[in-house]
Amino acid sequence: MKKYYLFTIITLLFFSTLSQSLFSQSQKERNRAINDYFETIYKDTTEVIFVAREKINSNETLKIFGLNDIMIIDAAGNGKGDDVLYNKKDFKIMKAKYKNKCLQGKRIWCKDDFWKKDNFRFEKVVLESMNTDKGIELMVEKYNRGDIEVYGFSEPIYYQNNKYVVFTVHKLLIGAAKTIIVIMKKVKYKWIVTHKGSTNVLN
Repeated sequence: MKKYYLFTIITLLFFSTLSQSLFSQSQKERNRAINDYFETIYKDTTEVIFVAREKINSNETLKIFGLNDIMIIDAAGNGKGDDVLYNKKDFKIMKAKYKNKCLQGKRIWCKDDFWKKDNFRFEKVVLESMNTDKGIELMVEKYNRGDIEVYGFSEPIYYQNNKYVVFTVHKLLIGAAKTIIVIMKKVKYKWIVTHKGSTNVLN
């Protein structure tokens, strides 16, 4: 009997460790996708980049993806309509897995899920809270700048058996904002943008 209990404990510990290891690898891969995307919009690694501390609620990603207004992006960055990527069966699986993964904060933000500095390769990423009544206005006051741009990101989620990662990108300026989803596929160890979704495509 003692041997049985010992075997059970060892088995549980093994699978617990394996699960944590797989989760850690998956998280690193999702962070890598965010950073690979970042490199397409910011070439100067010495530039200060403002990022929302709160993650965007993944429900926003699912909402935009579900609209099926998706463009395929070619190597030159040009887009054209794509009605093949969206698949009701795969979307239903993704939605069931990732819906309501964080507590709803103000507007599109989570209130219990946050980015950390070490999630990003860029050394000069500055994290600021957007889950406030004033949002970017507080940053304009804090830094005494009217030209501040803030990027927000949702946690990347997987689509079609981990073939793609999908996440929301929110670009916020004083008096203006754009929200899209970015869809990426891994090609030769690097995540490449293959599609973008929404009616307002962000460069």
